Amino acid sequence: MKILVLGSDGRTHALVWKLFSSPNAEIFCAPGNGGAGLLAPQVDLDLSQPAEVARWAFSEQIDMIVPAESGSLWAGMVDEVVSMHIGVFGASQRSTRLEWSRCYTKEFLQRYGLPTARGRTFTSLSNAEKYLASQNLPLVIKSDHPAGGGGVYHDRYAALEGLRALFVNRPIEGSSHGVVIEEYLSGISVSFSAIVDGSTALPLLPVRIYDRLDARPDSPWAPGMGAITGNSSYAQRLSTHMHTHLIRPIVAALSQENLPYWGILGVDCIITDQGPRITTLRCSLRDMEAQVVLPRLKDDLVPVIEAAISRKLHQIPTLHWRDEASVGIALVAQGYPNHYGVGGAIRGLTDVDEGVLVFHDQTHNPAALRYTPVTRSGTGMFSNLIMGASMTVPDTTMTGGHVVTVVGMGATLNGARGRVLLNAERISFPGRIYRDDVGSHEFR
Repeated sequence: MKILVLGSDGRTHALVWKLFSSPNAEIFCAPGNGGAGLLAPQVDLDLSQPAEVARWAFSEQIDMIVPAESGSLWAGMVDEVVSMHIGVFGASQRSTRLEWSRCYTKEFLQRYGLPTARGRTFTSLSNAEKYLASQNLPLVIKSDHPAGGGGVYHDRYAALEGLRALFVNRPIEGSSHGVVIEEYLSGISVSFSAIVDGSTALPLLPVRIYDRLDARPDSPWAPGMGAITGNSSYAQRLSTHMHTHLIRPIVAALSQENLPYWGILGVDCIITDQGPRITTLRCSLRDMEAQVVLPRLKDDLVPVIEAAISRKLHQIPTLHWRDEASVGIALVAQGYPNHYGVGGAIRGLTDVDEGVLVFHDQTHNPAALRYTPVTRSGTGMFSNLIMGASMTVPDTTMTGGHVVTVVGMGATLNGARGRVLLNAERISFPGRIYRDDVGSHEFR
C-alpha cells in the first residue's frame, strides 16, 4: 500500500515513523523534514494546492493520503480526490470549519451545551466594544480565523485596542472580521483526540501540553515546548471522562449538523475546577501530541486509518497502549518563537540512548531521500533507522526555531522525564534551550 503523509513538522515525522513500521506499507512525505526524509522519500508538492497533490497522487497510484497538519484539509484535499478513489484520512473542507472558524466553533459548542468558556461571537465592532465594556478582566479575544491571532487582556484599554486591530487586519483574503470574546480560564492545557468515522470514535490519550516559554504563569506564549502522557489511574479516568463527555457528544452533534466527519477529531481544553472546558476543536493531531501518543500505540495504525476512511471503525477492537508514561521535550532556538537564528548544525543526534526517540520539526538533512519511482525495501538502511535511537545521521541543520523533540517512555512519569532530560543534554545547536520542568507533574 502506498501512503502519502502531508506536512513538515514534528507530527509529520511521528506519523511517518509510526506508519513505516506497518507491513507492506510504502511511505512518501510531502514536503517532510530532515527526520521524516530519512524514512520516506520527500516529494516537492505545494500543500495549499490540493489539485496538484491529487494529480501527483493519482499518477503515482497512491492508495491513501494522511495529512499530518490541517492546512491541506482546509484547502479542500478530501473534496479534490473524492472522485479518484484515493482515501484521505481527514475531514471534508466544509467540516474543517470546526477548526478554521473560531466563531462557528464557539456557537457550535454553545448550541449543543458542550463545556466551554462563557463568551460570545461578534461580527460588529460596535457590539463587540459594548460587550467588552461590560465584562470582568482578564478576558480572551480571538479572531475568527486562527491565523488572525488574539490574546489575553488584563487591561481594558489594551483589550479595546486589540479588538479594533482584529477588525482591521484580515489574516487571509476573504476571511471574516468576526471575533470571539470569552472569559479567561485558569488551569493546565490538555489535548485529547479520537479517530472517528462519523459514528464511531476510538479514543487516543489525554496529553498535557506545555505552551509557555518557561514555568512562570505569565511566561511568553511559545507553542509546543513540551508534552506528556500519564499512566496513572487519574490519567485513565480523565481519558474516560473526556471521551464520554466531549468526544462522543461532538460526534453526535456533527451528525445532527449534517457534517460528514472522519479522521482525527481533537479537542483542546483547559482543566478547571469544574472540569475540562473546550477552547479549540481540531481536524488533526496537535503538534507535540502526536510525538508522545504514537510511540505508546501498540497497534498497526494503517488498518485503523483504513477503517475510519471506509466507515468501519466499529469493526476495530479497542486500541492497545503501552503501560508507560511518555515525555516529550522540545529543543528550541534562543528567541523562539519570535526571533532566532537558523542554519546552525545539530550535534549529538546519534548519541541518544536506545529507545529514546528524536522527532524532527524544523530541520534539513542532505542525506534525506528524494522521491524516485522505485519501491522501498523493508530491509537494509531503513530497518536499521526504524530501530535506531535517533533515526538520523550527522550533518542535520536547523531551519527554524522549533528544532527537534526528544521523547522517552518509562514505567513512571519521573522515570521517563529523567531519561529525556539526560538525552536532551547530548543534543546541541546554536542557542539551544528547553524547559526542564516538563513532566514534573502529571495533570496538575
